[in-house]
Amino acid sequence: MNISDVDLKYIAQQSRLDFLALKNANIFITGGSGFIGRWLLESLFYANAAYELDVKVTVLSRDINAFKDSCPSFFESNNFSVVSGDIRTYKWPNSGFTHAIHAATDVIATNTPLETFDVIVSGTRYFLDFCKYAKVKKVLLLSSGAVYGIIPQVIDRVSEDYSGSPSSAKLNSAYGIGKLASEWLGSVYSSSGEMECKVARIFAQVGPYLALDKQFAAGNFLLNALKGEAFLIKGDGTPKRSYMYAADLAVWLWGILDRGVSGQSYNVGSDYAVSIFELAEIISSVANIQHPQIRVLEKLNLSGEYERYVPDISKASKELHLNINIPLKNALERTFLWYQQSMESRKLWS
Repeated sequence: MNISDVDLKYIAQQSRLDFLALKNANIFITGGSGFIGRWLLESLFYANAAYELDVKVTVLSRDINAFKDSCPSFFESNNFSVVSGDIRTYKWPNSGFTHAIHAATDVIATNTPLETFDVIVSGTRYFLDFCKYAKVKKVLLLSSGAVYGIIPQVIDRVSEDYSGSPSSAKLNSAYGIGKLASEWLGSVYSSSGEMECKVARIFAQVGPYLALDKQFAAGNFLLNALKGEAFLIKGDGTPKRSYMYAADLAVWLWGILDRGVSGQSYNVGSDYAVSIFELAEIISSVANIQHPQIRVLEKLNLSGEYERYVPDISKASKELHLNINIPLKNALERTFLWYQQSMESRKLWS
């Protein structure tokens, strides 16, 4: 099931000027089959038709057949093509690209720390080498709020100028340190002025295509609600997170690609914080569960200290006029309804 026309129309309207700036563009995208990649591609194809942009898109995919099975409509377009290969070794497609988006690294951890680090860093450098060779002018790197490491309690919302970083002593820092190194590579490659490389530091998201069975609390709770199961909180429920709806995410990414300042990083996420326990309560309300069972596995931390992962988004708001327009409860309602309809559709066809 594809993204709803309501969401796609919203993105097209909010990003109208950014899309018009892409008229006749030729875009290379890595990671097109992932959560974010799907939102970028579907919104681009919608805008392509709505505004007669004649944008051409080439996507790198590790498994073309699996990509085609999940996104058959893309392959019906004459403006769409696919390159097969690993992000570190793929054969460079023909030049002529005007824009490039590197969204290939998935946050779902399945590799060893060394493999994770190598995929991120070597993959980013190979991508940037290609962009330099192809003379791509506008480049967007998708990074993560993980580059900040553990955010101190005194920081309510972390801003782009915070200089903290993941601990080099922890093996699970591979993702955050790798993303930090990839941002540095973007700065190096854009320093000559040959390309404009911008960075989107992405925080937690919700929306259609979000993985429900991985390490994401929002996805896990949505799956619990869909199955009528108890909500399981593995910690004490106090960590604070914020959740941006994917339609707003797409608007922000198209805006940063078009209007972001070369060499700059922008936090991409919501600044409205909720605890993990509160998130479970909101999702139970969205799913109309009258008496939700919320099981908390760890005892409450009475020290008053709790983990926070919430961005300061004033930079993107002030410089690029990007805002959160879809509030959390509405975002969760849209996501829950999409998955509910998707499950019902599969039942009808099974």
